[in-house]
Amino acid sequence: MSAALNAQADTSAQSSGTVPDISLGSFTSTFSTPARKLRIPSTSTGTTAVSPPNGSFSKRRAEEATPISKRFGHAHDGEEEEGDVLDTPDARKGSEPWGDATDVSAPGRPKRTRSAGSKGGINLTLRDQEKHIDALKKENFNIKLKVHFLEERLAQLAPDQIDAALKQNINLKIEVQQRGMELKKLKKLVLELQRELDHLQRAGGAQSRARELEEKLEERERELRELRRRRGVGPDDGALRELETRNAELEEELENVRGLLEENTEELERLRELAESRGDHSSLGSERWRRQAEELEGENEDLRARIDELEELVTQRTDERDDVADEVEALKLELEDMQRRREAESIERSESRAQILEEREGREAVEEGLNAVRDKLAAAHIEIQQKEDEIEMKNREIDELIAEHQRIVESVEDEWRGEVDEAKGQMEELRDALEQRDAECKELRLHVDEYEANAEDLHQKFEATLLHLEREAEEKDNELEAANRDLEATSNKLYAFEEENERLKEEMNRVQEDEAHERDRLEQLAAALKQKVASLKADLQELTDLYNVRDAEAQEHRARKEELAQHIEKVVQELQRERGVRERLEGDFDKAEKDHEDALRQERRAMEAKESALQSALNDLARTQSLLTQREADLVAVQTALQTLEADNKKLGESHTTARFSLQLEVDRLRRDVERLEDELARARKELDDREGKGRDRDGVIDKLHAENRDLAAQLAAQTQARLNVSEKLDDAQASLRSSEAETTNLRMRVSELEQRLSKDQRSLLTAEAQYRDQLTERNTLLLTIYQYMDKIVGVDKTPKKHGQAETKPFTNFTVFHDNLITRLKALSHIQTEFEKRVKEADQRYSDKLADMRKQLDLRWKQIDKFEASVKTLAEAKAVWRKKLSAKDGEIEALQATNSALQAHVVTRKGNQADSMEIRALTARVQNAERRAINFQNQLAQSEEKLTLVNQKTTAADNKWEARVKEFESRLKIAEEKVKRERQGGNERASDLEKELKLLQRQLEVANKRTSTLNEIIESAGLSTKGSPGPGK
Repeated sequence: MSAALNAQADTSAQSSGTVPDISLGSFTSTFSTPARKLRIPSTSTGTTAVSPPNGSFSKRRAEEATPISKRFGHAHDGEEEEGDVLDTPDARKGSEPWGDATDVSAPGRPKRTRSAGSKGGINLTLRDQEKHIDALKKENFNIKLKVHFLEERLAQLAPDQIDAALKQNINLKIEVQQRGMELKKLKKLVLELQRELDHLQRAGGAQSRARELEEKLEERERELRELRRRRGVGPDDGALRELETRNAELEEELENVRGLLEENTEELERLRELAESRGDHSSLGSERWRRQAEELEGENEDLRARIDELEELVTQRTDERDDVADEVEALKLELEDMQRRREAESIERSESRAQILEEREGREAVEEGLNAVRDKLAAAHIEIQQKEDEIEMKNREIDELIAEHQRIVESVEDEWRGEVDEAKGQMEELRDALEQRDAECKELRLHVDEYEANAEDLHQKFEATLLHLEREAEEKDNELEAANRDLEATSNKLYAFEEENERLKEEMNRVQEDEAHERDRLEQLAAALKQKVASLKADLQELTDLYNVRDAEAQEHRARKEELAQHIEKVVQELQRERGVRERLEGDFDKAEKDHEDALRQERRAMEAKESALQSALNDLARTQSLLTQREADLVAVQTALQTLEADNKKLGESHTTARFSLQLEVDRLRRDVERLEDELARARKELDDREGKGRDRDGVIDKLHAENRDLAAQLAAQTQARLNVSEKLDDAQASLRSSEAETTNLRMRVSELEQRLSKDQRSLLTAEAQYRDQLTERNTLLLTIYQYMDKIVGVDKTPKKHGQAETKPFTNFTVFHDNLITRLKALSHIQTEFEKRVKEADQRYSDKLADMRKQLDLRWKQIDKFEASVKTLAEAKAVWRKKLSAKDGEIEALQATNSALQAHVVTRKGNQADSMEIRALTARVQNAERRAINFQNQLAQSEEKLTLVNQKTTAADNKWEARVKEFESRLKIAEEKVKRERQGGNERASDLEKELKLLQRQLEVANKRTSTLNEIIESAGLSTKGSPGPGK
């Protein structure tokens, strides 16, 4: 187990050392192969020991293992939903795929509430969070104000379509900025999680403590084995068995702690890898990871406390074991003393048969116990040998299965890595193409903005010129009115009019030149836009081809996924087959064990029969020896009695003849008895020799059995050591088998999830196909309407059909329809070229007419100059005439005064009767003066009539000039409308391009979604293939 933990520590160090390089900027589209396998801990395996754990600790561990797996089982499904900075619906929708993640707490223990500062995490206070929220609200309000003003400006400058497009562009920019902010937050969270994981790695000294406990446990096991080898049969077997059971319980608890430590290390590694590979998690997800890390740290602290308790229990058990060993040694010494005492007592009691029988019975009981122990030892040796053989066979089968599974996993992993690399390259190419399209779209938007700015400048210039012309016309009207009122003022202001007309001529020429330059520039811009549209259409075609290729690759991935599902089913079937073989082998093993136990019973019965026969023979031998000793003692007593009798007879002499005769008879009888006893003794000795020969044979057999027993004891020690090693291997194999079973369950869950996703993908594919059909029908109807309008514009008779084809539709025969539409477009382009030629001709004619009009205008200006010169002369003559008229008026007044004076004088003279001749002369002079005055009045009327005629001519010229100015204004308006139409056409083209760009973006989003689903499938397949345990781990 220490080797397994060392290997686990190496793999964890390797995984922490080889962190994949992940850029957060390209995280949504790229992914990398994880450095080590992400194995989800099984919910079914509670412990890793072979024997089931007992006590509250195993129950608590079984309760704590399941919530951990539940917590990390939901880690792949999604994250909690995070609110958007601007509360836009797109951002809320973009965060929905992460799903809702609920934190599952363990049911068997209370929740821990730990401060984040004690664990190395960096959390903001409430005041900092409020400040941050206020700053975000201010920024949100500023962005909304900017959006509002931009929308108003765009509503003033552009039509509805560009308004909607620009709104979407602004939303996209806001989302990009928002994603940048979220990426910064996630980078900070990833750094915090990395620091926390480093802290947890530094705090992972529990493994070294587990290794020390392992080493101590192995030392205690070796000492127990030595004690088992050296110990004899005594009354302390129960205490040793209790110690063995306690040690087994401690081993099981230590195995449980190791399993928990391994699961915690694996979960910490999974946390690290998930924190590195899932950089796009939300802040709530990071808080959930932090909570899970804190819970794991709490569990690690609990496990450390449990390890400390186990260490204390191990030390107590070692102390108890030492005490029991001392007691065993004391009991052994007491047993040896008792044996020596019994031997002494048996020697002392050898005189009495009852004591000998008791001693024999005690020895028989001891020998029977020893024989029973030997039989058990032999049976245990045989059973251990058979189990070791079966374990070796199973280990070989497991190694072969693991090697084959590892080869399959490596082949599948190599294939998936190749496909993942290809998908990465394709995603990078798509990203480069998308960046190019974004750059081109930005350039087009800049061009459109420049075009709109230029058009706006032109519009402002035209409005300024028109306002200027209107002001000048008003001034001219005022001046003409002033000229009508005062001819002298008009004659003085004619020079100003000439200068103003010259300036207007220059401005008109400059405006015409600017208009020509602007027209040329707009034509060049339209040609550039046409080229851009053609390039965008080509790019759109390339993207559609690339989309088709991706669709085909997605179908290949689906086929590959189906193959993988079939492979998983095959693996499940193989595992079921292996389980059946294992059950069958276990049945065979149980049967063989039963047969072995029956054979052992028969051999034990035979040995007991042999031992009982040997014991009866020994008993007979002892009885014969005791009888022989008794007879010898009787013989010695009889001989001594005979000798005494003979001596007495010699002393007594002849007097005792009757007694001698009786004694002689008694001696004869005794001799006969002695002979009979000698014969019996010879027979007994012969039997004893036979029995001794048989005893020697049996002693040889017993010596052989003792030698075999020693050999078997040595083999038992070796086999017990090997059995312990094999038991460790069996534990590892069973743990790997449990992990493989957990992986099969995870694979089944993953297969069910993949089936659900496949059904969802199929539903989405059906909806996409329905949308595609709808779009196709809309496109066909649009193409058909365009085709019909083309027929109306071009005319059916002007577009000859190929090879006498009938009228086709886009949904019946698209190729023929395409050819017909191309022919109509070619005809339309021909009409457009003809129209452009005619427009150029009309423009040439217009320029010629404009030149003629300019020449006529120059002639008119010359005539106006001559007329103005004549008007000046007339004004001068008028002034002269007015002076003369004033002089004549003065003369007339003087004449009238003289006339009045003369009339008064005449009146006075009438009374005096003056000379009539003088009166007549004076009357004649008055009449002449009146005639002259009438003539002057007539001349004045004629000059006034001439002045009115001149005024009429000037008004007519002014009217003509106003008509020409109005004509120029109408032409300017026509040019402005033309510019507006061109601008609107450019805007429509820009909107069409933006629509195509949106469509491409939607297609790219669909492709990204499919690639993301493929990435998830690849990740799940990679996890499921990498989750199988290899022989090297």
